[in-house]
This record gives sequence, structure tokens and C-alpha cells, in this order.
Amino acid sequence: MPVAIHATEEALFRVFSNDFAFSIPPYQRPYAWTKDQASELLTDLLSFLGDGSEAVTDANPYFLGSIVLIKSEDAPEADVVDGQQRLTTLTILLSVLRSLANFESASEITHYIYQKGKKIEGKENRYRLKLGKRDEDFFRHYIQDEKKLDDILQLDTSQLTDSQKNIQINANYFLEELRKLSEQRRDSFAH
Repeated sequence: MPVAIHATEEALFRVFSNDFAFSIPPYQRPYAWTKDQASELLTDLLSFLGDGSEAVTDANPYFLGSIVLIKSEDAPEADVVDGQQRLTTLTILLSVLRSLANFESASEITHYIYQKGKKIEGKENRYRLKLGKRDEDFFRHYIQDEKKLDDILQLDTSQLTDSQKNIQINANYFLEELRKLSEQRRDSFAH
């Protein structure tokens, strides 16, 4: 069966939309980005956005890196071959931005992290990123679900896997750095 390879440029808001449901396949290594890589990503993004006086929609496109997926064109499910570290770090960043945002903005940011289910229809929340089995529940509970971010910072690191420690450290780093920004700049950054 021939395999078709497509390259497309996507806006970040589309990457974190109902068009994609990313899964990290079992053959991928666990989350490994340290504070150094998270810091580089945040610094690059903040530098690109400048002082926040210009609307993000008016800025030139910013290349965040490539993501390689195995995905059919007619379904959102996608196995991540390359780009897991970036997708995971961006999800942590979104979670931190949500925790610092007002209610309305937080609700909008949640949409980038997961599609809310409908209990009446029996539909569960659909998370935009599903980590490997070892870290999936941890990531969902402390990063993707609302109002759990503070809990991750209280966890005893001796009880965490290396990837969970990296998630905790990077969440704490983003929280410290983003608290230094004005609410207006954080809001502009999130949108």
C-alpha cells in the first residue's frame, strides 16, 4: 500500500483544535525536555511577540518546528512520530496560562487543551494530546484538567518518574516566568 506524504503549514490554534487528537505511540521515549529547552521555547515565543502591543494575528508567521504524524486525512487521530516534546511543552504552557487567566480567558484556553465532553450525550472530554501509558493519567490529571496545576507543584519528586519530574519542573518554571508578565501581556500571549 503506497504511503502519501503531505507537508502543510498550520497555525497553532488549528494544531490544538478538534482537527487533531495526538497520541504518543509506545515506541516513543517519555517526555524529556528539561527547563533549558522549556526556557528556550518560552524566550523565543516572548521575543517573537515583542511587547504585546501588536496583535498576534498581525505578526509575521513564526516557525515553531515541524511535527511528523501518522494520520489519515479524514480523522483527527494522529500518532506523533516527531514533535512530542514540543507538543507536550506547549500543552504545559497552555495549562499555566490558563491557571493565571481570568475565567473567560481560562475557558477559551481550555478549548486548546481538550474538547469538553457532554455528559447528557455521554461524551467524555477529548484531550488534544495523549501521552504514553506511563504518564498519560499523570499528565491529564495535573496538566490538562482544570485547577490541578497547583497540586503538581506540591508533589514529592522522589515519587515521580523522570518524565513526570520534567513536567513538574517545566510547569513551575512557566508559572514563575509568566507571573512576571502583566495580565495584558499574558492575555495577548495566550491569544
